[in-house]
Amino acid sequence: MDLFSPLFLGIFAFFFESSRGEKIDLFPDLPLGVIGGENVLCREQSRIYMEALGNLSLWAYEMRDGTSKSVQGILRGSIAQFGHFEECLSAQAPFPTQYCVTNLVADVPTPSNPRDPKLLSYFTNESVISKIYDKNDPSQQPENVVQLGWCVPASCKPTDLENHLNQYLATAESALRSKNINYTAYVPADQCQVSMNDRRWDHLDISFLLVSGIIVMLVIASTICDSTWTNEEKLFGGSPLRNLLISFSIKKNYPKLARTEDSNPALRVLYGMRVFCICMIITDHRFGTFLSNAILNFNTVEEQYRSFFGTLFFHGDLFVDSFFILSGLLVTYCLLVQFEKKFLNPAFIILMRYIRITPLYAFVIFFCSTMFEYIGHGPMWKKIISPEVRDCRRNWWTNLLYVSNYVNPEHMCMVHSWYLSCDFHYFVTALFLSILLQRMKKTGLVVLGIVFVVSILVPFVIVFINQRPAVLFFYLDFIRSPKSHPDFLLTYIKSHARSTPYIVGMFAGYMFFRLRQQKANVSWFLSYLIFTVSITLMVVSIVSGAIFYDPYYEYNTLDAAAYSSLHRTVWSIGSIGVLYVASYGKIGWVYAFLSWRPWIPLSKLVYGAYLVHFQIQLRGAAKKASADVTSYFDIICYAISDIVLSFGLALVLYLAVEAPIRNVFSLLFFPPKGDKKKEAIANNNNNNNEGETVSETTCDSHL
Repeated sequence: MDLFSPLFLGIFAFFFESSRGEKIDLFPDLPLGVIGGENVLCREQSRIYMEALGNLSLWAYEMRDGTSKSVQGILRGSIAQFGHFEECLSAQAPFPTQYCVTNLVADVPTPSNPRDPKLLSYFTNESVISKIYDKNDPSQQPENVVQLGWCVPASCKPTDLENHLNQYLATAESALRSKNINYTAYVPADQCQVSMNDRRWDHLDISFLLVSGIIVMLVIASTICDSTWTNEEKLFGGSPLRNLLISFSIKKNYPKLARTEDSNPALRVLYGMRVFCICMIITDHRFGTFLSNAILNFNTVEEQYRSFFGTLFFHGDLFVDSFFILSGLLVTYCLLVQFEKKFLNPAFIILMRYIRITPLYAFVIFFCSTMFEYIGHGPMWKKIISPEVRDCRRNWWTNLLYVSNYVNPEHMCMVHSWYLSCDFHYFVTALFLSILLQRMKKTGLVVLGIVFVVSILVPFVIVFINQRPAVLFFYLDFIRSPKSHPDFLLTYIKSHARSTPYIVGMFAGYMFFRLRQQKANVSWFLSYLIFTVSITLMVVSIVSGAIFYDPYYEYNTLDAAAYSSLHRTVWSIGSIGVLYVASYGKIGWVYAFLSWRPWIPLSKLVYGAYLVHFQIQLRGAAKKASADVTSYFDIICYAISDIVLSFGLALVLYLAVEAPIRNVFSLLFFPPKGDKKKEAIANNNNNNNEGETVSETTCDSHL
């Protein structure tokens, strides 16, 4: 008995203290309602609520059940305790209810015997205070802050709740009160919701529905007409209105997905490369959006920030550079091929490029400005989705002018749209450099080389002068608020700071243009040597980022500037090496995989998938009603579902918006002349004619 007496004494002491009403939790419970303040209606409805709890009324217990009861899992990084969002707002109370996410901060001082704040491991006999104080380490989530769901009467304004909660916390009991630790509460207005969706439809919402309805009717009518008319009617008996109508036909547009340009088989490897890169980008974005809200085991994420394997995802932004490489390659190659046949007005080519990529982009922006608000609900909906809708309504024009990465970037519509602005700027630059290459080859190569050197120096100078980190760290301060992050605004989204991969792609495009008549001519040994070295360069450029994620790394401005300017170059050179040996080497399995025929239709949907995938992921983060356990396997499973949904939506958008609008503009710029060949040009059915070459200047290089 003596052996177990300390245990029994501990248990007795626990229940004794609990029976006296003393709190042993780290954070106090939330109060039931607001019993003070100047808001009379709020006080009265709170009184009715508390009396109904005493009478065991169902509606009152639904409100109480919708409120977070206590803080659980805080020592493993679970700072979000949402309660039950839907139960709160659907409670049959005699007054409207309101759900608010409150932020409680424990003002925990730095321990008197400070330990190494960067260590993630703790001894079992350490004080809990050494765990939950704010260590001012961006790689660690502060555990002195919690988010609690609070169900209260809708008459209580956020200021009423915040004032009363701070008064309540001044005397509330907790395990930390004896250590003179105080609590502060914040109740932001954008974290309170009165209904599942408290925004009313306006003229823009109705306009989007009308436009969508018209598009659906055009697709249906066009498909029916195209299915009933004969080929002779389509080619020779069709009026301009008839040709315009069948532009929306699914029967006409769907087969285009499988068509490919076979004049240069070496370029077939780009289909698979594009699909692979978009899948990696969607996966990386899923990591970010999943980790941005309500994680039970964030301590695991903190450990992965420091691992080499984790950098494959946290430094996966390099796959965006792969799109720049592919775009630069295709633009340069196709422009040189076009100029060899016939020189076209540069302004006309830019116009064709704008017409090609903007209609679908505009439609998605229209959706984000309107119906995006209504496709779900959840505890953080107003915090995450509503600002996106407001930004799209205010700054849609910067997107359509492709200046969103420079004009009001902190409020850009669709945070991932910065890429399109950069790509459009690079396209215009590549156009004039390609003209120079076509007319004066040596001078053009010299100028392109100078531009390449400048593109490396620009990020070096920016990072060096501003003393910024070598990489954009995917820590919580970024993934929860990317638009306000200084590194995102300074270097990550700026065209002048991200151009190196595109320039490398232009060199590759010139190389492919010069080799377009050749077949595989690289020996087996050299092929595998180049392939191995290229893959090694790409892997090193990713995992080397772990050096800067190491919390014990001592910042050096020169190291940071050098890495910032060179790691994308190394990645680009490695990528081009893989493409080169796949196209012209003796590694048949690489070419067979990347040129696999199913990649062709999927590659033509990449643009649409890129535009819509992030909205799917933001919706998932905003409607998350409880914390999830994170693991690589689970997040990859979510990413696979994102990929399937994104490509499915991209297919719908391709058939309803992208291909039809392209057909319409093809009719406007290349009207039918009467014979089959010219009619085919007008209908955009032949990839080898002049009209198609102009409208497809970038060889399907949307990204």
